[in-house]
Amino acid sequence: MQSTTVLLVEDDADLREEVKDYLVTEGYKVLEAGSLQACLNILRIQPVQAMVLDAGLPDGNALIALPEIRRSTDCPIVMMTAWGQLSLRLQGLQKGADYYLVKPVPLAELCAVLAALLRRSPAKESWHVNVTARVLSAPNGAKVQLTASEWVFVQLLRQSPGQVIGREELVRSLGLDPLDYDSRRMDTLLQRLRKKAEEAGLGPLPLHTRHGLGYVWEERETTLPSTGLPQR
Repeated sequence: MQSTTVLLVEDDADLREEVKDYLVTEGYKVLEAGSLQACLNILRIQPVQAMVLDAGLPDGNALIALPEIRRSTDCPIVMMTAWGQLSLRLQGLQKGADYYLVKPVPLAELCAVLAALLRRSPAKESWHVNVTARVLSAPNGAKVQLTASEWVFVQLLRQSPGQVIGREELVRSLGLDPLDYDSRRMDTLLQRLRKKAEEAGLGPLPLHTRHGLGYVWEERETTLPSTGLPQR
């Protein structure tokens, strides 16, 4: 089975290397980022199962950026930072972090926290869009190239999973006027997208019609095994 992927966001290169080496020995696959922008860039193209996040980054305060990070991932986030004030710890937890560790942190403790959060967290079958290439990837690894309209359609729905998006909003996102738009064109777009995905081996899309309301992106969830070890 594949290793659990952890995104490690830390601007101190020496500490980042030390933490990465330890996580790798514990069976994790580690992606590295030394800045907030690098973190966001990775999240746009690569699904991760957990994140270790420093607060004071060269290009911004990760505590303030947590809501933006949360729009890209719902994975467990462990803050690991030298900022230990109670007000900042509360801010981190309120804005989307799942756990807050104050440096220096024993790496065995960090691994124990990650394992506990992963054990309790539902693991979603992850669909992903490569924003640059406009490629949709399914959990089974199959991929399909999206047209510009299909990409806008999928991205708008994926940004609000579980939330019904109305036809008018989708039409406007395509740069068109809902009053002049034939709704059958959207049905055709959706049918074509589903057929492309099926022919490319992606399986059924987690994209559903809510008649009279609009469309919704809903992925199934599974439960992680109850073990203190990272997924393998």
